[in-house]
Amino acid sequence: MIGFGLTLIALLGTFVATRRGTGHGLGVLMLFGYFYGILRARYLDGFSHFIFDGAVVGLYLAFFTRRKRAARVGRDGVALRLWVKVLMLWPLFTLVLSPFLDSQHFFIQIVGLRVAILLLPFITIGASLDEKELDTFGTWVLWLNAVAFVFALAELRLGVEPFFPRNASSQIIYNSTDVGEERLPRIPSIFNSAHAYAGTMLMSLPMLVRRWIRVPKDRLLTTAMLVASVLGIFISAARSPVAQLALTILLLLVVSRFSMKMLASVLGLGLVVGLVVMTNERFQRFLTLQDTSYVSDRMVASVNESLTNVLLNYPMGSGLGSAAGTSIPFFLMDLARPQIGLENEFGRIALEQGLPGLMLWLCFLGWLATRLPPRRRGAPVVADRMMWVSMLVMWMTAFLGTGTLSSIPGSALLLLWMGAVVGMRRPAPAKAPVPATPPRVGPLEVVRP
Repeated sequence: MIGFGLTLIALLGTFVATRRGTGHGLGVLMLFGYFYGILRARYLDGFSHFIFDGAVVGLYLAFFTRRKRAARVGRDGVALRLWVKVLMLWPLFTLVLSPFLDSQHFFIQIVGLRVAILLLPFITIGASLDEKELDTFGTWVLWLNAVAFVFALAELRLGVEPFFPRNASSQIIYNSTDVGEERLPRIPSIFNSAHAYAGTMLMSLPMLVRRWIRVPKDRLLTTAMLVASVLGIFISAARSPVAQLALTILLLLVVSRFSMKMLASVLGLGLVVGLVVMTNERFQRFLTLQDTSYVSDRMVASVNESLTNVLLNYPMGSGLGSAAGTSIPFFLMDLARPQIGLENEFGRIALEQGLPGLMLWLCFLGWLATRLPPRRRGAPVVADRMMWVSMLVMWMTAFLGTGTLSSIPGSALLLLWMGAVVGMRRPAPAKAPVPATPPRVGPLEVVRP
């Protein structure tokens, strides 16, 4: 019953916080998203699986039911809302087709909806965020990253087992013991896996860069958290996020214009991180990416074999929940058929939603890639474009693994940025007309004869 209580607290907490402000609501949502992994592992019952889902429902109830003034969304905003509706309707339609596709049990397909549509409204929420709400959310992200870093250091010192008991929920953590010659486990911090930790730190960097620009008085604190967050990517010992970080920095240098002060700060941050990483062999697992034959074989297998085989064997898909990556609650495992393992997020979409679903996603992502945030007066352009670059990099590398739309809470951040980059293109609010001041009439002059 502890899991049920935590789920209820998550729902009510995000509901109340979102009524106060969307920035606070997203912050509380991330609070439960960050701690989801460790809470689920320590309180393994049927309801703990839905702690983050409860937080999402509370956010939606408060956000989509409150009264607010109609915002100027522009042509891109209208198109974005239409895209989100279509992407949510097609997975529901696959439920109708499922009897003809030899799909999973209906309850397993309902769980599959969690990956297919549960988080997609975050795109709409991201498009609605204003500067003040982003500032508030950035403060939440700053302190949550600090807490995650402290737990990561504690796990380096004490090991993972004092924090994550061995059970079905933490199995992925104890299966990933491949760090160094001693075969040490990867570091998950408070997340349900090391990849979830590293991916969340990577997706949170635009908010910290934005806060560094917009809150000069806390620049030293923000710099420390930037260093800690980047170090967390290396501490986790997950390789893909390191490659994604390098690609993000390279693309950001191409699409943004750095001031000398910011460029010096970036170089200083990189130097500090580099020195720390080189002092500990445990942080250097990413160096195995130097094996070019392994990387090329992995890319060929993911891009050619996985996706091609899925499209040939399942042109209309195999139904929701068919692909590995959909987290099925342990109490429904008896109903689930063996899932098809894929190392390709696009292959997963094709397997579950068929060629029509894959084409919808590819067209949407192609449209979204052309929405580079413009230069706005007083806006942190580097941070805005870092959101766009982070979103682009995550989808460019999605063919090398799964979890792009199912990682908690990294996927929520990704979808928020996908909406935010479009929201930054909305027309500026029209200035209220200034009433004309009537001419001042002086006292009448009395003309004496």
